[in-house]
Parts: sequence; C-alpha cells; structure tokens
Amino acid sequence: MAASSAQDLVERYLAAYKALDLPAMEACMDPSFTFSDPAFPSLDAAHAKGMFAMFVTNKDTNKMQVEYKDVKKGANDLTYTATYTVQYLFAGRPVLNTIKTTLTISPTTNLLASQVDEFPFWAWSRQALGLPGLFLGWSGYLQNQVQTNAGAKLEKFLAKSQQSQS
Repeated sequence: MAASSAQDLVERYLAAYKALDLPAMEACMDPSFTFSDPAFPSLDAAHAKGMFAMFVTNKDTNKMQVEYKDVKKGANDLTYTATYTVQYLFAGRPVLNTIKTTLTISPTTNLLASQVDEFPFWAWSRQALGLPGLFLGWSGYLQNQVQTNAGAKLEKFLAKSQQSQS
C-alpha cells in the first residue's frame, strides 16, 4: 500500500470517528481488527466494534465530541500515529481525554488491523471518577476495577444489541 493511500485510510477512519459515523469507521477495519487502551485492553474485532457502537449510540447522552490532529507515519509504511481528544460526560462528570493512538494497517487487506490508544489513566480517572480517581487513580487496583466495569458494560451492551436484532 502506498504511503499516501495508507495515510488516506487513517485520515478517513479518524474523520469517521470525529463524525461518530460507525459504518464509515467499520469500513476501514480489517475483519481481525483489534483495539486496546487502559480501560478496554485486548478487544477483538467484535468487541472493538461493539465498544465504538456503544459510544456512538450514547452520543446524545454522553455529549461525545472527537477531534484529531498530527497524523504521522510511524516506524514503517503500515504504522501511523495521531493524537485525538475526546470530550464527553462520564457518569455526569465532564471528561477531556487526550489520547495518542497507534494505528497499524494489514498488508493483506490494506485496512486497519489494530488501534492501540495510550492516555494517562490517573488524569482520566481524576476527571471521570472524582475523588476516588484523584486518590486511587495511580493504583493498579482502580485500573483493574475500571477495566472490569467497562468490560461488563460492553458485554451488557452487546447482549442487548443481539436481542434487539433477533
């Protein structure tokens, strides 16, 4: 894949995320797409798509807004990095999360194979969780609790989505 085509794919994906356009995002994903971040580690394609669907479905409630910048080629022609910010409400609390993402393209399908997001968990937890995040956001215990709760919320969303499609 030519570097310009790869960058176009990454830009198209991030623009779709900014627009909260789930079908356009999914059109950029390889069938074996994976996603990972501090709250949702190691998601397979079905769970990653479900996570994004959960965010997009609740966009009116959580007031989600996405902006991106600094799309750059990474270590090779198949890896790109970017910075994006997500502004939303988490349990009624305003959150502004700045995220560094690394996107890897599949050489066989020329679609996104993986997305790995990094952000300071403590900074996020202070905003999203208030005092517990301020005092415990540095601890592995709190991060594990957030991961467990996020995973359970995603599974509940996926089960509800499957029921509504039946």
